[in-house]
Amino acid sequence: MSAAAPALQRRGNLVAAIATVAACDIAMGLSFTLLPLILESRGVSASLIGLNAAMGPLGILIAGPFLPRIVARVGSKNVVWIVIGVIIATLLAFNLTDSLAHWFVLRLIFGIAVGTLFTVSEAWVLTFADAENRGRIMAIYTSILSITFAVGPLIIPFTGIEGWLPWLIGIACLTVSILPLLFVNADEAVFRKEEGGGFFGFVMRAPLLLFAVASVTICDQVILSFFQIWGLRNGLTLEAASWLLGIGILGNAVLQYPVGMLADRWSKIGVVVIAAALTMVLALSLAFVVGSWLIWPVMLILGTAYFAIYTVAFAIMGDNFHGPDLVAGAAAFSVMWGVGGIVGPALTGAAVDAFGIGAFPVSVAVPYAILLVGLAITGGVLIRTQSRA
Repeated sequence: MSAAAPALQRRGNLVAAIATVAACDIAMGLSFTLLPLILESRGVSASLIGLNAAMGPLGILIAGPFLPRIVARVGSKNVVWIVIGVIIATLLAFNLTDSLAHWFVLRLIFGIAVGTLFTVSEAWVLTFADAENRGRIMAIYTSILSITFAVGPLIIPFTGIEGWLPWLIGIACLTVSILPLLFVNADEAVFRKEEGGGFFGFVMRAPLLLFAVASVTICDQVILSFFQIWGLRNGLTLEAASWLLGIGILGNAVLQYPVGMLADRWSKIGVVVIAAALTMVLALSLAFVVGSWLIWPVMLILGTAYFAIYTVAFAIMGDNFHGPDLVAGAAAFSVMWGVGGIVGPALTGAAVDAFGIGAFPVSVAVPYAILLVGLAITGGVLIRTQSRA
């Protein structure tokens, strides 16, 4: 979609693209919760359940470098048609086999398809958004995906985990996503331009931007994996720890729009610096506020601040890259989610075993401290100056 495209058409494309991935996202939230529950009910060990879950991030790690070339050759919309079909097929296959070995293969395929879907959708949204409101558009996009992903697990209490019903609901959501997809009008020529630097070209130009994304993914996975354990070991009830985690997720989901507005109207780099500093300070303050009412606003602001960097990182990428480089960048961002999902909980678990549960808030703070050091060294530059755009 060229910069001169009519505003109404651009808005229509944005609505259609976001609606497509939002409908798919409900199925993703349902599936990501359903799969480990079924394995647990079959008596599969926790270690094997964890390894099976790791197949998803591994899938996008494998596929990410190839996605820009695939999208350029096949077309972005055709790629989305294909991966929606693949996701539906894998959901059907999960319920047709009890073989754990087959589930590992299916989870790998599932991860590749899901990662590809989000890579293309993110490239679309960045392309369709105007430079003046890119931060706000990405805030809306990330907030909607946080909310729709959270809807998925809420379906399971009504369906249970046995039989076809939960799987069919997920497939129905994916089928519904086809309707808005029909209205996406992507300019495929933009993604076929040959001057794109490719996946590794993007990595070379934006290593600190990718580290900023990795900081978010590590923090996100560490908080989801360890916050409730930290709360219980610090005297909180399971109910209180769960509600506090929910407050953090609420900040993540619904308070990103003011972040995007501040980034658009003030400074994207400034928002990254403030968010990183806030995350570091608030994470380290958890040990001091755990016994008081202050932990509630701390968790709300922490959830907003740590995820704000992800929202703004997308806007920064959209300001500096175009066409095939956007696909490469979105693929690289997806790979960072894979890295965060594998590295964050593993390192934090080792740190907790070695130093106690007090290592949890430190594990959240450290990536953001490193990011601030990196920004200080580069003078606030997240992307190297040479440009192909």
